Amino acid sequence: MTFLKMLQAFFCSLALVVLSVLYIGLLVSAVLSILAGMLRTFGLDQIKMSIWYDVDLPILFSIPLALLVAVLLFLCATYIKRSMVFCLSKLRI
Repeated sequence: MTFLKMLQAFFCSLALVVLSVLYIGLLVSAVLSILAGMLRTFGLDQIKMSIWYDVDLPILFSIPLALLVAVLLFLCATYIKRSMVFCLSKLRI
């Protein structure tokens, strides 16, 4: 194994750790976003959603905004998973 392949394997293994933590964090954040939107819609006043500083989101739009944020987080997680698969393929070679 040449030095360049060893270096590539080292950086891919480091990237795999970082990407896996990011992937899990994105998935947890997406689930929490959906949960927060539902809880706020059904009467939990402690959850605040705002679109700007001191501009609160109406309660009616809590679930649609939470779903939009969750979809964006899931899309980002999909691309992170592709990067993880790429790093794993580089480690197996």
